[in-house]
Amino acid sequence: MNLLLDNTYKCIGWFVENIIGNCAALVMFLATGLAILEIFRRYILGVTFEWGQDAVSYFMISAMFLYFCVTQYKRSHLAMRAAIDALNNKGFTRFTQILRILTSALTIYIGANFAMWGIPIVERSAMMGRKSQSMILDIWPFQLCLVIGFGLMTVVGIFQLYQDIQQLRGKPVFKWAPEEEEIDI
Repeated sequence: MNLLLDNTYKCIGWFVENIIGNCAALVMFLATGLAILEIFRRYILGVTFEWGQDAVSYFMISAMFLYFCVTQYKRSHLAMRAAIDALNNKGFTRFTQILRILTSALTIYIGANFAMWGIPIVERSAMMGRKSQSMILDIWPFQLCLVIGFGLMTVVGIFQLYQDIQQLRGKPVFKWAPEEEEIDI
């Protein structure tokens, strides 16, 4: 069973990092290029695409939405670690492990709710033909990126919850998976 879970999580991790992460980076790169093009067109040529600002904003936000699951997989979210580090230094490692389990459970709860309630919203936006402010871009693809990002974040959170519970039990799993990518600010 552990081998099946291990291989499944590896496949999900590969998909999240290599496919979703690279797609999000490509979308962000292209949106940045469009923004630079729009700056050139506006201030040098004196003309713009009427949909340019909407496209840049929505594509950048969509890339960020998709990157939610990559950040969750790497556990590289921003964290205020002062209290956790202080508790660990005082010997309360089991307590901090329990807090980590609660955090993983909360991630699953929030992500699943966003994904679950987001699907009907995406369907309704597509059915109604909702458009961006420029009235050119459909809104539903961007909402779908949000739903996908939260859905995959939930799936990753389930594996991380299992990892955290097993670590609390003294039976570590997914030893290859990132435990915490600390980002000091």
